[in-house]
Amino acid sequence: MSKLIEIIKSLLPTFKSQHDIEEAFLSEASDVSDLERRMRLIDSDAREAARSLVYGTMMP
Repeated sequence: MSKLIEIIKSLLPTFKSQHDIEEAFLSEASDVSDLERRMRLIDSDAREAARSLVYGTMMP
């Protein structure tokens, strides 16, 4: 049975989580200032995504 599971897993594409994508992006930084800039980009993207959400009856 485990052989069948291995075959199925090999056929399915692997998906990276958002955390893994962000970690890879941050690890490509060339120096501290580049790392800080990348961190700000990730934070601002998260804020923009949260801003578009509707919480209860409040509209942005």
